[in-house]
Amino acid sequence: MAVRIKLRIRSKSTGKEVTVNALVNSGFETISPQVLVPLKVAEELRLWPLSRERYEVREYDTAGGLIRNYVIKDEAEVSVLVEHEVNPVVSDVVISPIEREVLISDKLAGKLGLIVYDFAEGIWSLRSDPPNIKRKSVSPQRW
Repeated sequence: MAVRIKLRIRSKSTGKEVTVNALVNSGFETISPQVLVPLKVAEELRLWPLSRERYEVREYDTAGGLIRNYVIKDEAEVSVLVEHEVNPVVSDVVISPIEREVLISDKLAGKLGLIVYDFAEGIWSLRSDPPNIKRKSVSPQRW
């Protein structure tokens, strides 16, 4: 198992939003908060296809080697969906032509206030939760 959480991703430029199950990937190390989305999610957000001026191409080092992705700076408002209202975090959107799952970077996980208790069992909470709250991962969502 892994830690997966339910997110709302809202595009600041198009106003479109999607609800997704996203993988918390502590190995996805970034300088700024980033949410990596498959092409199908980018299409639902009306962020793909885009004119060349909207994004920059960046290479990401992965376990499978270097991958080219498309980055739109500060494009999304991302919030964790739980039983109470949580403030959204501004995040870059990284559009991946090969990934099939939404991924949360280490910086985005920190800004969202995620605390992982057990990656193997998928147990997590929010910093704003009472100490007795432990949440279970949602199921994987492939796009």
